[in-house]
Amino acid sequence: MKAISRILICALLVTCLAACNSSDEYSYHAKYLPVQLVGSQKWSILDLETGEIVARDAYTNAPSAVVSDMYYVMNDNGTYDFYNVSNPKTPVNKESYGSVTSFADNGLAVVSLRGEPLMVINTKCEVVNTLPRNIAQCSMFSNGRAAYQTDDGLWGYIDERGDTVISARYANANAFLHGSFAVVVDANQSSDSTINFSIIDKKGTELFHASTKDYRIIQPFFVSGVLPVLKGDSIVCLNEKGKEVPNPNNDHEAVDKAGYSDYIRTAANFFIVNKDGKMGLVDNKSQVLIPIKWDRLVDISADRYIAVTDSVCQIVDRKGQLVGKEKFIHVHGSIEALQAARGFIDTDLAAASLLMMVSPDECCGASPKTTLMDMNSLVGDDPNEYNGMNSLTIPQDPFRVRYSFNNYIASSPSAEEMPTFNLDARVMAVNIGLNVSHCGLKTEQEIIDKVSATLGTRGFVLEGNDIFISEAGPAISMGYNQGIVNLIYFMNRSYAQPITRVPRK
Repeated sequence: MKAISRILICALLVTCLAACNSSDEYSYHAKYLPVQLVGSQKWSILDLETGEIVARDAYTNAPSAVVSDMYYVMNDNGTYDFYNVSNPKTPVNKESYGSVTSFADNGLAVVSLRGEPLMVINTKCEVVNTLPRNIAQCSMFSNGRAAYQTDDGLWGYIDERGDTVISARYANANAFLHGSFAVVVDANQSSDSTINFSIIDKKGTELFHASTKDYRIIQPFFVSGVLPVLKGDSIVCLNEKGKEVPNPNNDHEAVDKAGYSDYIRTAANFFIVNKDGKMGLVDNKSQVLIPIKWDRLVDISADRYIAVTDSVCQIVDRKGQLVGKEKFIHVHGSIEALQAARGFIDTDLAAASLLMMVSPDECCGASPKTTLMDMNSLVGDDPNEYNGMNSLTIPQDPFRVRYSFNNYIASSPSAEEMPTFNLDARVMAVNIGLNVSHCGLKTEQEIIDKVSATLGTRGFVLEGNDIFISEAGPAISMGYNQGIVNLIYFMNRSYAQPITRVPRK
């Protein structure tokens, strides 16, 4: 499948702060903000309406955005707990989750326990529904829908009951972020670089179909009822049926004429402007709302802004008045956990996939005689990118493959000379890594046991210290740490050494 990530790779694209406003142009409604107060290394929760701290220095790790009064925090074990602002000291959940999404305004989140399929939960952390085991990941909810991906890589949608309402039939599915329409990418694509996409409603009915030959997507979700796209070199707006319509936000003429060095529109249709390095807020008639005196101004709702001076943050309202007296230096609060990943893996399939990557005389295309010259298709044209490096990492989803060489990939004879590739550098080892940290605690050992049980039929013999050797000369050692399974293929058995096996706690 072609690289669809160029325009539409995420089921939710929300990188701004969660907002607390009645306007539907703010993606999520919240009344609280995680902050790190001046002089503190811990995290607190700030009430945006009053400016008061409701949980002071409560957490070592940064909390997520607070939506529906709920937020998650990673604990010391690398798993996640949910808290409600009404009781910031005690988790709502009884068992920590291995994977989570943020809650949505509907009071639902998607989570997984170690070794279990994905589940939809409510704000009491009660299970609303358990999703089918072939669902590999699922997005957070938006306007009553969450996008899910199955094992075959296709995307569909579930509703608030956790039931499938749109079957998995898309190469990518984006959020119903600001209403009842979403942008999806067709599963069947042509062989050229063209990408076919559609606009659908919440029942999956296709309302409009086009390709990147017609329009190029700027952002894959509707804002103010329209989808902004590029047509040639011009920005146009499409409605849900693909008809070109006027831009509803084309009211910045007065701001243009005011001569600001820069400006950005807020979701509430005001403008954060920059003049001589200072920032403030104006309306569409360029009337000043917040004085242009701040080093930075960040929109977090229709009536709350983060105002920054000398790296110290405070909350101000739309008139520039301070909200509370608290000062802070860091803000978290972004919607980070857009996807929850399934909490199990098919260990038989994982072991079989690993075994397919090795043989008695080669691993991932490299043998004891392989040099950088033989692998030049895997490196770029600029030796500066590899200067002083003796390993090359190539992602092969879901694995990470790292080739280690006996010399630098590129080096220079002196500081004054440009580096050149060392094409005779020889591959010494290949490390295949697989991240199973979201799975059950015994997953790593299960995979290694199944690989070990089969290596004998693949031309390898257990020599001792968990090292398998082949008559051709290479050797294999396996281990794990922090949820990462590692298989190292040594081109010369004399260099082989055992790998530590550190289970997760």
